[in-house]
Amino acid sequence: MKLGEPVVKGPPSFVFLLGRPGSGKSAVYRMLSERLRAEGLASDITRIDDFPVLREMLDRDTEFKRHYLKEGGFVVTDFTILDDVLKEINRKLKELEQPGRVTFVEFARARYANALKNFDREVLDHSLILYIYCPFDICVERNVRRFRGARGKDIDDHIAPTDIMERYYRYDDYEELFLKSENELKAQAPAPIVVVKNNVEGLDHLKLEIEEVVTALKI
Repeated sequence: MKLGEPVVKGPPSFVFLLGRPGSGKSAVYRMLSERLRAEGLASDITRIDDFPVLREMLDRDTEFKRHYLKEGGFVVTDFTILDDVLKEINRKLKELEQPGRVTFVEFARARYANALKNFDREVLDHSLILYIYCPFDICVERNVRRFRGARGKDIDDHIAPTDIMERYYRYDDYEELFLKSENELKAQAPAPIVVVKNNVEGLDHLKLEIEEVVTALKI
């Protein structure tokens, strides 16, 4: 991760965790939230994952206009619901903002440039984006391992099926920009952005990446 100039002065109100399923967003959240507490950089830390918000919306779709059930799960048929989910999260964020509180927002999309348009400028002006870079094949492998070990009792246990990974998550516009030029990604992002590389197995490398994020947040 190349930081250059400080991206923010102190912790922002909102930290967006973006990256494919299996990229390590939840691991980054756990490590970073522990460090924020340890360093006294946040008096309160909350987390919003888009999956429970999506489930709530689908539960209300009793006429199955936007999804159908399949093998104990569901298949989304109207993908505009994904934008509606982010609009709802945007509303929640404005209610949650208060001094000392850092709210993490975690989601995966194929086109983040479009997805982030669902958030108001007043939210983005108080945000830091952490883009978790991890190649597609590694994400698929990690997602399969997570599926085998999942107990279904934790928010992080929801798994993206391999066919959905292939059809929806193979393309990633932020990955495309990052591989072309990290400076171009930073120029196009709607808020300060830091790239966390999680393309190496094991936690030692990720811990070093988190240290750099914490350093940036403390400046």
